[in-house]
Amino acid sequence: MRRLSLTAVCLALILALPAIGREEVATPLSDAECTSHSSDVGEGIYRTCFTYTGENWAHANVAAIKFATPKPIAVVPVQYTTNGAQPGAEVNGRNIGFEWNRITQDELAIRLEEAGFFVLKPAIQMYGENWDGFQGLEHFIAGVHKGNPDVQTILLTADSHIAVEQNPTPGAQMLVTGLHPRNRDWEATIQRYIVPFYQQTGLGNIGARVRGGLSDEEGSSKAWHPLIERAAEYGSTVSIMEAAQAVQIVDQAGSIEAGREWAAPLFDGIVKGMSTHACAAGYSLPSCNSPMEDRSSQ
Repeated sequence: MRRLSLTAVCLALILALPAIGREEVATPLSDAECTSHSSDVGEGIYRTCFTYTGENWAHANVAAIKFATPKPIAVVPVQYTTNGAQPGAEVNGRNIGFEWNRITQDELAIRLEEAGFFVLKPAIQMYGENWDGFQGLEHFIAGVHKGNPDVQTILLTADSHIAVEQNPTPGAQMLVTGLHPRNRDWEATIQRYIVPFYQQTGLGNIGARVRGGLSDEEGSSKAWHPLIERAAEYGSTVSIMEAAQAVQIVDQAGSIEAGREWAAPLFDGIVKGMSTHACAAGYSLPSCNSPMEDRSSQ
């Protein structure tokens, strides 16, 4: 019997892999793609290369991050820290930003992957829980939007119950771009699928709105949110969504952790909306031909 060469064996094994597996091999940015940028942070597929001067904080001078996948791409980030840099809303003397953001990332990612998405889960912890880390996270998301069509980014968080100038009505709302053209069809699609959750809970939902624009000061929290704007420069389907006031979640669910089950219909609705948008953009998902089942009804 003729002995196959090692090269032939490897080729045969590669060809035997399911086609979908080969198509989804994600290639990190190369050194050559990063040479023209001053910052190079993150590892593997979460590497991002960008140049940030502080002269135009809403602009992303970033290397395009491209993924060779036939699936629609969803980005579900964690932007809250375990330290005091961005701890999030406070409930009963405890900051719950990171805990709730991690829950929502996990739950949305599971559903999106089951729905047929290529899911990216960047977190501030990958880049550092500090100012430079926020630059890395925000520019990574912008690079993904720059390099791929029809990317959808949703960061689902919990709002503070304390009204401030840039957020006079705390609670459920969909914060969207204020500096770049909005995608009102996408916004309306997401909102349509989450209406039943807010009817069921009796919570109000402000809907989609521009976050702010009350300051031009570099890094001011009264200005538009750079995470949204830097990505929206290359694709308008990006939002920071407030599920509800954090105190409302605890009041109805019993605790932030219990909110994982309490908010299941909300997670389902968001993923239905994102899937509907992907189907309309020409992607082939199981839900394009048949409705998805709610996890909360199983």
